[in-house]
Amino acid sequence: MWRLASLISLTMLCSTGCSSLGFSLWPSQFPLLSQTKEFASKSPLPSGLPHELAKQVLPDYFVEPGDRLLIEPVELDSDFRTIGDQKVQVDGSIDLGEFGRLRVAGLTVEAIEAAIERQLAEESGQRETINVQLVETNAAEVYVLGEVGSPGAYALDGNETVLDAIVMAGGLTSKASPCDMILVRPTAPAACRVVLRVCYRQITQLGDVTTNYQVQPGDRIVVGSRTLREELAFWRQTRDCECCNRSRCVECNPARLGFPSRFVGWLSPFPKSGGENSQAMEGSAESLDESPPDSEPRESIPPHQPEAGEDADIFLPAEAAPMPNVAPVIRAPQARLPSSRAR
Repeated sequence: MWRLASLISLTMLCSTGCSSLGFSLWPSQFPLLSQTKEFASKSPLPSGLPHELAKQVLPDYFVEPGDRLLIEPVELDSDFRTIGDQKVQVDGSIDLGEFGRLRVAGLTVEAIEAAIERQLAEESGQRETINVQLVETNAAEVYVLGEVGSPGAYALDGNETVLDAIVMAGGLTSKASPCDMILVRPTAPAACRVVLRVCYRQITQLGDVTTNYQVQPGDRIVVGSRTLREELAFWRQTRDCECCNRSRCVECNPARLGFPSRFVGWLSPFPKSGGENSQAMEGSAESLDESPPDSEPRESIPPHQPEAGEDADIFLPAEAAPMPNVAPVIRAPQARLPSSRAR
C-alpha cells in the first residue's frame, strides 16, 4: 500500500512541481527547437543590420486587403466625391462610387493615386489630382511570442526595435529565459533561414545595441521558457549567456557620454595615461583631438610669472597642470567625475 502511495505522491510532485519555487518538472511551455538553437548558436552576430543607433527607412509599402485608405481630391471645388476613409476589400479593390471599382492590392500609394486619376479621366473625361493616404494597415506587424506578458501581433510605425516590441508585449514573464531569445525573419520555403540571437541582458543592462535590431514587418520575436536545469542552477543567472559573450566592452571617459559628435571634435576624449586600453583608444580618436576647421586662431598668452611669496603650482599652464585620472565606467561604476573645484 505504501508503495502505491509513494508512486501517487511522486506523480503529483512531477506534475505540479514545487509551488514555492514557481516551476514545474514538466517540460517548459515555450521551448526552442534544437534546430533553432543550432542556427542561432552558429550564426555570427551581424554588424550591418539596422539597429537602435543605425536605423533605416523601410522600403515602399504595398497595400493589402484590410488596409484603410483616405482618398480625397486636391481641389476643393472638384466634382469627384467618394467614400473618404474606406477599407480595401478581400478581393483587393476599393469603391470609387459612380466611377466604378479599382483593384489596388499590391500597389504603392503613389501608384494608387496614378491609377485613380487615370480611371477618372477615362470615365469622366476630366483630369483630377487625387491624394491618397494610408490611414491604417494590418500587414505591418511584428509577432512577439513566448514568455511575454501579452503575446500577439503589434502594429509597426517603422522605427521600432526588438526592445520596443518586447515592451509593447508587456515585458518578460518570471519564467522567461533571457538566453533563449531569438528574432526570426520570414523566408521562402527553399531559402536560407534567418535566425538572429537577441542578447536581452546586454541590451538592457549594458546598453549594447548590437542585437537590438530594427524590426521589420513579419518578424517573429520568440522568448523561450526556462528549463528545469536553469531553474536548479539559479546561481548562474547572473552570468552572461555563452552565445552573447562575444562582444568586448572598452574603457571610455564618462565625460564624453551625452555629447553630440559635432561638439566633441576639439575635446580630449581619453586620458593621456591609463594603460594599454587608453593607448589603443587614443589611436582611434586622433580625429577627435583636432580643432574645428572653422575656429579662429587664438593669440598665445605668456604664462604668468609668480611673484615672491606666491605658490608656483597655481600658475602652471593648462597642459602641465596635473589632472585627476577618470575611473573607467565598467570597472568602477561607483567612481564620480571630478568637480570643477578639484584642482
